[in-house]
Amino acid sequence: MVRSHINAQVKQTVIIVTADKNLAEQLNMALQVEGYAVFSANDSVSGMTLIYDTLPHLVLLDVTLQDGEGYGVIDKIRAEPLLNKALIILMSTNGTAINMRRIAEGSITEYIVTLGPDIKNIVAHVNKRLGHIVPEPVQKIEEKKTILWVEDDKLIGSILSRKFLSSGFNLIHAKNGEEALTALESQVPDIIVLDLLLPGMSGFEILEKIKQNEKNKGIPVMILSNLSKKSDVEKATNLGADKFFVKAAISLDEIVKEVRGMCA
Repeated sequence: MVRSHINAQVKQTVIIVTADKNLAEQLNMALQVEGYAVFSANDSVSGMTLIYDTLPHLVLLDVTLQDGEGYGVIDKIRAEPLLNKALIILMSTNGTAINMRRIAEGSITEYIVTLGPDIKNIVAHVNKRLGHIVPEPVQKIEEKKTILWVEDDKLIGSILSRKFLSSGFNLIHAKNGEEALTALESQVPDIIVLDLLLPGMSGFEILEKIKQNEKNKGIPVMILSNLSKKSDVEKATNLGADKFFVKAAISLDEIVKEVRGMCA
């Protein structure tokens, strides 16, 4: 696994997953020149590790990897709600045919097939997808807002915690209702991001207790859950939730944007 030097003025994060060392090095250099933060891996295991660690905006995925084909990486990314908004460009630079039957409809952004590495063309495709996206400014330390994030899922909790911290927030992470209510006894966060399916006390019960507390009832609450029934949305709204989002239908960047807006 190769981790490149990151320019301080990066645009977006790109992960390169390919068994071709020369291709990885050339793309790495070319994309850094464009201002991207670039990381590379040569197999699916290290590739997924990088994807979980860096939460990229775009993945350049070779159809051929050291430990097999790249199709499994696509499936793993799309199976994780908080990763499945990442753009994926599937590439074959040695003429290997791409088996479209192995790719679920809508799971990749586009594909590139060439008989040899065409770095300029690949970079152009990346720029087409990311080149005009302006990253949100990182808040100054004195402007940091505090989030109480209530989520028991270890993977989702880890992914979103890193995203919140890297976006300039202070974070209190509670795994259940008891931890959340205990935290609220000593701290008043700027916003509460709350799951509904939790061990012990449900998110609905936690929300009800928050809104019954004179000190905490004014804290804005965002629901972020896998529940999506109209009745669940109505119940959360009636209990005092300000916004309701389904995990599979919102990207990490969109979550951060909504949290910033609710903290303003």
